[in-house]
Amino acid sequence: MKRNIWLFFSMVFLFGACSDFLNMPPKNTKVVYTISDVRDAMSTLLFATTSSSYHSGGTISNSVRFNDEYVQFPFTRYCNVASILYTNDLDMVNFLFDDFVNPARGGRGFIKEYTEGKNWEGYTFPALLWKNVFISVGYINMVLKDLENVPDYNKTDAERISGEARVMRAYYLLRLNQFFAPYDKNEYGIPFNFDADVVQGGKRWKQTDLYAKLIGEIMEVLEYETVPEEAWNLFFNKRVMYGILAQTYQYKAGSCAAEADDWSKAEFYAKAARNGERVENTVDEQFELTTVPLARGTTKPHKFALLRFSLYASAMNDYAPWGRPSQLLVQQPSEELYGLYDEHDIRREVYFQEIDGKIYVTRWQYTNNHNANDVHVLFRFSDLLLIEAEALAHQEKDGALELLNEFKRSKIPGYTGYSGNDVIGEILVERRKEFAYEEMMNWLDMKRTGVTLTRRVKDEATNEVVTYTLDSDDYRYAFPLPADYELMYNNVSQNPGWK
Repeated sequence: MKRNIWLFFSMVFLFGACSDFLNMPPKNTKVVYTISDVRDAMSTLLFATTSSSYHSGGTISNSVRFNDEYVQFPFTRYCNVASILYTNDLDMVNFLFDDFVNPARGGRGFIKEYTEGKNWEGYTFPALLWKNVFISVGYINMVLKDLENVPDYNKTDAERISGEARVMRAYYLLRLNQFFAPYDKNEYGIPFNFDADVVQGGKRWKQTDLYAKLIGEIMEVLEYETVPEEAWNLFFNKRVMYGILAQTYQYKAGSCAAEADDWSKAEFYAKAARNGERVENTVDEQFELTTVPLARGTTKPHKFALLRFSLYASAMNDYAPWGRPSQLLVQQPSEELYGLYDEHDIRREVYFQEIDGKIYVTRWQYTNNHNANDVHVLFRFSDLLLIEAEALAHQEKDGALELLNEFKRSKIPGYTGYSGNDVIGEILVERRKEFAYEEMMNWLDMKRTGVTLTRRVKDEATNEVVTYTLDSDDYRYAFPLPADYELMYNNVSQNPGWK
């Protein structure tokens, strides 16, 4: 990652005052920065994480740039929609709906992602995801490098800055490894380095070493004595760190990097992160998970669950490719997915709407009281409860069925209890229903559990309906490393199966 830096932002930071970075010398000269300067640099990243636009094209308000690239939270709503195209949660035959007052707000706005992703052979989406992660990682490396050299070091500020930076970096890289590393090939972990002065990328890590390194980063931050600054820190928060570890051990437990205590640790950290909080059990609470109040402010519903929402979005959400409820809904769920929901399930009312006998997706639509334009869900009590339940079931410990029933009763009024004999399978069904159209969750569950998927899609050029299959051990479950951002410049190998 290049060392020179150029920052641009158009409004005052949410997380504290910032020095005039436009008048700072470029980073390739010898400059001594104070701890206040380094804190301001980290504030810039936090501002970009919570406020910058979701894409990198055109004019972007509230923007921050590093090495002439926009800095943003990497797992944007674009990433969310693109990853949904890899699942079986949408009616893929009718995705490219074009009878709409503004075609760009329907599926046509994602025609390139659809064209590549319908057969799980995407390059565009993985390349953008890869780039966005490493822009932030490079920035974080720079912040931590400068923090090492400040002349006015104090432990409180240093641990708040370092804790934030190290946990955020570890989380981004753990997520990236989930997308790009083959689940069953230890030698194909993602490449990375933590040296801000190294232009070239790092080697591919063995996944066993990668997990040890990145989990170790979080464990070291958990030992910090400094109390986080609630109004400033996002990732430097024990509950957030426990949530990251719970998700990591759940995913890792069935992989080539699995260790005997993975499910035990997934159980422990999921329970610690949830800390007894109940999951959503009303329609209003379910709505609040993917919307924010129209009245703006820093107080967000389910604060632990939500990381980010746009400051610039209007109340009238027209979030492509879902359409706009005041004009026309666009997307339909797959019959398979919709058929999983009980008639009285509160999620049916929140996620779907029936119009003229057809079911449409309303998961990301605004309501009279909430705006859904650009909301990012980081962690969910529902996810943590289901991780704990799955971990208990894999260990054949008591409590899995009780947690499953607690969850289902929260979503289905009058539910009496699960009477089947496949508790793990039922937990996975509930995960699919709960996280439909949300944050890549179902795609990663498919990958870690080895789902074989067959689906019908429409050829965008001929309108012919064709059938494609993704096998449980298919190489396409691991995204291709981008040629222009990685393979062209660094001596690393491509994932098996990809050109």
